Amino acid sequence: MKFEIGIPTLNRADLLIPTLLLYRKDFPDTKIHILDNGKQGLKERYNKIADIEESETNIGVAASWNFLCDKIFQTSDYALILNDDVYMRKNAQDIEDIITKKQNKGCFLRMPKDWCAFILSKKIWEKVGRFDEEFFPAYYEDKSYEYRMKLAGVPMTKTPSLIPYIYKSSMTIDKDASIYEASKINKQRYIDMWGGEPTQEKFKTPKNIL
Repeated sequence: MKFEIGIPTLNRADLLIPTLLLYRKDFPDTKIHILDNGKQGLKERYNKIADIEESETNIGVAASWNFLCDKIFQTSDYALILNDDVYMRKNAQDIEDIITKKQNKGCFLRMPKDWCAFILSKKIWEKVGRFDEEFFPAYYEDKSYEYRMKLAGVPMTKTPSLIPYIYKSSMTIDKDASIYEASKINKQRYIDMWGGEPTQEKFKTPKNIL
């Protein structure tokens, strides 16, 4: 089976760079895609380690995940999407073993706490669809996808196998106060879209989409 790695980043290249150098050893034959939403100069310095794209503006988490999945699913059946503030301390065989063990569950896997590390199969991507870019720049795009998976009958597996060895908690929100304000807006957007907060949804199809 073939998987590729996707990492979006906005303003924490200082956390990503040391990890990226480690991934060069952990995943020497695995393609790594990075979307730099903050023009942090990664493309000029680290293009030999990863396929690095630089966005003109911050396109947000959901659009970044969509961009990375579009890239990965051109040539691979699985996407390992990681935050820029985590280090997995796993190699390609470890990830392939995790996928193999969980394939019968449909293969959407994430760590128990949040979505800082998750594996999405092309099969589920094609069934559930793209991430909701209405949730900009961040927050609630993951909850919306979880609910859409539930509506589509796609199981989600939380596995400790994807808990990062290092989770630096980048606190991107502290470096950009507008993201905190957006989180409050996105909460209301979620309620409007699905008829209630996460786990309290009422609608089977999304409403009030801007």
